Amino acid sequence: MLKFIFNKSFLTHVAIAIAVVLLGVWILLKFIDGYTNNGQTITVPSLSGLTPSEIEDVLKDKNLRFEIIDSVYAEKAKKGVVLDQFPAADDMVKENRTIYVTVSKVIPPKIAIPDVVDMSQRLAIAKLQSYGLKIGRLDYTPSECLNCVVKLNIRGKEVRPNDLVSKGSVINLTLGRGTSDEKVLVPYLVNLSKQEAQSKLQESFLNMGAEIYEDCKTTSDSLSAKIYKQSQSANSAINMGYSIDVWFTCDPSKINYNPPADTLNSNP
Repeated sequence: MLKFIFNKSFLTHVAIAIAVVLLGVWILLKFIDGYTNNGQTITVPSLSGLTPSEIEDVLKDKNLRFEIIDSVYAEKAKKGVVLDQFPAADDMVKENRTIYVTVSKVIPPKIAIPDVVDMSQRLAIAKLQSYGLKIGRLDYTPSECLNCVVKLNIRGKEVRPNDLVSKGSVINLTLGRGTSDEKVLVPYLVNLSKQEAQSKLQESFLNMGAEIYEDCKTTSDSLSAKIYKQSQSANSAINMGYSIDVWFTCDPSKINYNPPADTLNSNP
């Protein structure tokens, strides 16, 4: 028996069998290693702000794929571009990995106008803004309900509660002025941004009229411009719904901030 086991021919066959097994294991490991791209990773590029066609060009060179899993409405974002992605930018992934992206909607969603008729101006504005709507002009009409919402319109066309409109639409309000010609005091608007001035005017039941921009070279500059002059002096009494023209500047040296004493606690 021992003589057979230690026979040269037998040992040769055993050695060959072991070698074949080891070779098979090595080939299998190499196949698995190649199939899974073991050790080969790719840095995920940032896709933020890109359109689907641009994404495809970027990922093609990196042997990556993408899939749109959601679309959401973002008012300030460009339409049809990436807002979010997974895996995130700079993460390490294997070839052929799918990158899941969320893009901004091209068309704003429709929403039903809430019922704000007969509500006070302040409550109505807060409710409309909570629905993603913007407030435009404030007009006044004789009504027993002072500063209550009488009706609403978009670009001059009356709209009613539950009418469907695009999110972000500008809603103009017609408010009751009471049974007499109510007057209000003009607020001090110097050194305010457009958004701050609009809010201040709405609180005073007034509208922003003409907007004149000076010393602003680009649209981006205009967004940061401040008011340096207004058509009606602060604290002058005018009818509700009157429009105040304002002049904006991008040159801080032109702003002479000198508010009346009784407005110091309400202006920056």
